[in-house]
Amino acid sequence: VPGDPIDPDNLTLVEMRLGDQHDLYLGAIEAIPDGSVATRAVQAGELLPLSAVGQSADVPLRPIVIPVDSTVAESVAPGASVELWHTAPAQESGDVEAELLVERGIVRSIDEGSSLGMRSMAVEVLVPSDDLAAVLQVLSRDERLDVIGVPGAYGVTP
Repeated sequence: VPGDPIDPDNLTLVEMRLGDQHDLYLGAIEAIPDGSVATRAVQAGELLPLSAVGQSADVPLRPIVIPVDSTVAESVAPGASVELWHTAPAQESGDVEAELLVERGIVRSIDEGSSLGMRSMAVEVLVPSDDLAAVLQVLSRDERLDVIGVPGAYGVTP
């Protein structure tokens, strides 16, 4: 996922004929610059594009842990694109309002919680820096955030 170090031990060298496209992909493991991180999600078995290799300063995302009350959809998996929705507490009228806080987050990890029910489930999501303040405000008030998978997004199956 974005921000994760690119570890040569996690890569497999394969020979491929890419024609005119060969400059778009990493050609040798030795060509990985020191301190490189993924700038986007890279799935297992995918060729490593040069556009997915960068430095930590190239990743404008910040990790935040979202506690969830119940299990999340199967589409919410590491590397998947998700939205974060805030559901405000009910007003006197009984109406509940939902607001989209983060349009393009990326799941970094999922903590299923303990089997004894002592710890609840949590999803670590990488959110754009510009959206971080709004998410932190909601979390500071112990209000509900929903992690919703984005069907059709990279890494998410409908």
